[in-house]
Amino acid sequence: MVDLADVERPLALFAEGIAGRYCHLRVGDEDATDGSSVYLPPSIDTFENEALNAAVYRLRVLVQLGFREFGTFAFDIHRARARSPALAARRLPLVHRESDLTVFFDHFDKPAVARSLFHVIESARVEAHTLRRYPGARKYREALEPYLDPPLAFLRPAIDRVSIPDATVYDTAEAVIECYDMFAVGIEEARRGAVPGHIEWEQREARLEDWERELDDAEAQVAAMEATELVGGDEVKVGEGKGHGDIRDVTRDLVRARDDLQRRIDSERSALRHGLGDTPLDARSFLYDEWDYLERRYRKGWCRLFEIDMGRDATDVDGGRRLLRSVRPYAQAVRRRFEQIRPMGYQRVRKLVDGDELDLGGLVEARADMRAGVSPDDRVYSRRERARRDVGAAFLIDLSASTDDPVAEDAPSPSAHETAPQDLRDPWFDDDDSIGGKPPAPAESRRIIDIQKEAAALMATALEGIGDEYGVYGFSGYGRDCVEFYVAKEFDEPFRRRTLDAIAAMKPKRSTRMGPAIRHAGAKLTASGAALRVLMIVSDGFPQDCDYGPERGNHEYGLRDTAKALEEAERAGVHTFCVTVDRSGHDYLRRMCPEARYMVISETEGLPSALQKAYRRLTQI
Repeated sequence: MVDLADVERPLALFAEGIAGRYCHLRVGDEDATDGSSVYLPPSIDTFENEALNAAVYRLRVLVQLGFREFGTFAFDIHRARARSPALAARRLPLVHRESDLTVFFDHFDKPAVARSLFHVIESARVEAHTLRRYPGARKYREALEPYLDPPLAFLRPAIDRVSIPDATVYDTAEAVIECYDMFAVGIEEARRGAVPGHIEWEQREARLEDWERELDDAEAQVAAMEATELVGGDEVKVGEGKGHGDIRDVTRDLVRARDDLQRRIDSERSALRHGLGDTPLDARSFLYDEWDYLERRYRKGWCRLFEIDMGRDATDVDGGRRLLRSVRPYAQAVRRRFEQIRPMGYQRVRKLVDGDELDLGGLVEARADMRAGVSPDDRVYSRRERARRDVGAAFLIDLSASTDDPVAEDAPSPSAHETAPQDLRDPWFDDDDSIGGKPPAPAESRRIIDIQKEAAALMATALEGIGDEYGVYGFSGYGRDCVEFYVAKEFDEPFRRRTLDAIAAMKPKRSTRMGPAIRHAGAKLTASGAALRVLMIVSDGFPQDCDYGPERGNHEYGLRDTAKALEEAERAGVHTFCVTVDRSGHDYLRRMCPEARYMVISETEGLPSALQKAYRRLTQI
């Protein structure tokens, strides 16, 4: 038997290589495609040979991807009506913004029946094309034949007809019409359990991709026309003598068409998110185990984590600027404290083959070896080299709904009195050495999330000053199948305006499933290659989620899984530290972490200082 969790990563790469785009591999009925996912069984035990079972997974991936590759989603209702008099004789349904496949199904009195027939027949057509395109998969399909249920007898002629090399999706449509007319009564039995509507959603997603390519072309045309207008002015004409008007008129028409297309794309993307869920369609997903303390075992591949670029949420053009102004009074003091842990000057590296000075100790050893009749070591030079820290840090910020709560204490805001934007990497823009900076102006409705974002921005400022690599992430989600991991900055990304915009875009989301978020951040730290790896988790409460354990009100399961995730990180060489602004945090953090690896702060405004102290402690191990 082979579990999907065991082969998910190589299988995802296989799917991406075939499709040319990332695909989520989900557990579910393979009939239920949703536009960005391939649905597979949780395990396959058809054969005793594990390699054959793994090959069956690849075969199923190929067939599901074939719906896009072999033209299912290119279906056009007007072309279908032009090809089929029987379809044209039916009334064209009046629908708004639906896929053409939905319109096709609505031609029938029972759309669900037509949808089920279409899926059976079209799946057979796509599978036949797939096996011709990838002949290496035939032997696995033949090996599976004895284990598959044969199609219903009345569908056999239609399936044979669409399995020929030149069959298209329109042949499937005609076959559906024939089967529906011949077997309208009782046809619901043809495909019990089929999930209605998913194939239409996938066609709409394919259509959205086409529109986005059209938008790119439109943007290029507008840019070219504007450049031409800039160079040539009003004297330049487009299609002069053909009634096209001057270049400004043409540019306005292009801009209007581009804007209309952008609005259509935004509307369709909103509809797709509503139909397919809030997770962005281009987010990558990862499976992680979860520790079940009740059964004392890991639930393999139990949680699906979606990695989401925070840049897509950074729609507030002034968000980064406001965040910069709010942390400016603190930044200099924080940076000066961090500079105390930066290696200063140079260090001399000895026993080198080449260098700027002879190494006296190396010469003495070489001379002694020669006298003893031993071949001397030729590494007799030394060289001064600049000292370098090799630290990688990940900051993992809780974005649960409770971070929308206001700050409990009456504390002054860190808003600055100056409003001009300032480069945080400039270490001398504030002469005040205190952590509080200049007296800040009061602010209203400050929330926990605001303090967290400011702390993240301050840490980014400080680490830029000492040269440590770092990433800034947030996490939330709802349920084990939708853990959300938000990326504001990756390790290999430079600090820039986009970084501040992404941090500023962090907002309260949903629940707090810490285990998979810690595991994912730990995996990123391990991949960074840093010699010293640090993970700092900032939260405002204990781990909880709607299905984080068998009983929703019992938090023991979540605590145990989070503790296990922290243990796993430590075993992998990642030093962890948890900071919470929950005043009852001692009650659960002492059960999750060693005493020296957590901190409870009573005032949210103390978060930046707490992070600073913890980071200095961890990186001077």
